[in-house]
Amino acid sequence: MENYIINNKTIAILKKANQTIIFDVEKTRVINKNVKKILDYNCNFYGSSFIGRKKSAAKILNIHYKIPIVIEKNIILLQLNGIKDNECLFIVLNKIIDYKYINNNLKILCINRQIFNSKISKYSFEKMLINSIKLSNILKWRKNANFV
Repeated sequence: MENYIINNKTIAILKKANQTIIFDVEKTRVINKNVKKILDYNCNFYGSSFIGRKKSAAKILNIHYKIPIVIEKNIILLQLNGIKDNECLFIVLNKIIDYKYINNNLKILCINRQIFNSKISKYSFEKMLINSIKLSNILKWRKNANFV
C-alpha cells in the first residue's frame, strides 16, 4: 500500500522506527513509509500541507507546542509524542471514548475497543485534549457562522 488516505474509519497512527502502523475500525495496516510523509500526503490530499495545518492550528489556538493536526474537518489528530521520537502515536480526537491513568500510564480507549498506552503526563494529555476540542469547535463555528 503506497499511500493511505486517512478517513473516518482511521482511529490511530503509530510511528514505530521506519514503519507506520495504521489502526482503523476494520483492520490494522503496516506501511513501510515515514509517518511524516503519510501525514503530509494526507494534508495535501485534503487541501493543505502538514506544516500549513500545524501553523494554522497554532495561530488559531495561540499555542506553540503539542499542536493538534487537522487532517480534514472531522479528523483532528492528537500527537502524543515527538515526531522525531522512535515511537510517536497520533490518535483521532473523535475516536476517543475514554482514558484512564493506571500506575502513571495513560490508557486510551477508542471506539473499536482498542486500547493505546502512553507515558505522557495527565496534565499534557488533558491540555492536548482540551486544545483539540477547542480547535474543532472553532472550526465548526467558523464554517457555520454567517459573516457579513
